[in-house]
Amino acid sequence: MTWFLFISGAVIAGFIQGLTGFAFALVAMSFWVWVLPPQLAAPLVVFASIWSHIISLLHEQRHHFSKKLILPYILAGLLGVPIGTHLLEIIHPQTFKLVLGLFLVLWCPMMLFNPQIKRIRQSGKIADSSIGFIGGILGGLGGFCGSLPSAWVMLKHLPKDEQRYILRHFNFAIQVFTLFSYLLQGTIHRMHLPYMGVLLLCVSIPAILGAKLFYKISERQFKHTVLSLLFASGCFLLLTSLI
Repeated sequence: MTWFLFISGAVIAGFIQGLTGFAFALVAMSFWVWVLPPQLAAPLVVFASIWSHIISLLHEQRHHFSKKLILPYILAGLLGVPIGTHLLEIIHPQTFKLVLGLFLVLWCPMMLFNPQIKRIRQSGKIADSSIGFIGGILGGLGGFCGSLPSAWVMLKHLPKDEQRYILRHFNFAIQVFTLFSYLLQGTIHRMHLPYMGVLLLCVSIPAILGAKLFYKISERQFKHTVLSLLFASGCFLLLTSLI
């Protein structure tokens, strides 16, 4: 059962990240949290997410946006990563399940209904940096760096390609730094290696398929399906963590 849930989560999460540019951690953890402790799962999420980013970037159409668009997110996010990696060492598995479930329950409806908030649409680099900082903390805690920024850029109603550009580059930068922090802190152990080998096999093809399908199917319909599944997963996680 452990390997079945692990591989299923990796395949589905790889495809979704290839398609949307984010959400690997949320999708994978909704499977892995049942069979792996967060201290084992978090480095695996970051490792697999980096790998799927590399694959999907190789199959992405090139867009020329200014680097000033992503620097506030990345620079602030890098400052938040060490806080998240420290929290990972002390968090209890049941608490982790509760936090993840609560986050999914709150995050998914916001992404689904996409409300019109004028103040967010008119916000500037300071607000972007604050979102990047919190995203960095979430990234260090378990590879969730793209969850809050993805909601933010959608609420700002940025063009689709611009959203994808910000999320891809922010997620990749934060996750590489997070993986480096894990290595320095000794968070990654020999027990991670078999799982990493399986991830290289399981994530590659789904990520390629997701990246190729990005320009061919309705992202809106797919996003609604994914968010509905994640919301249901969050409710279940909350229920089981409170019982």
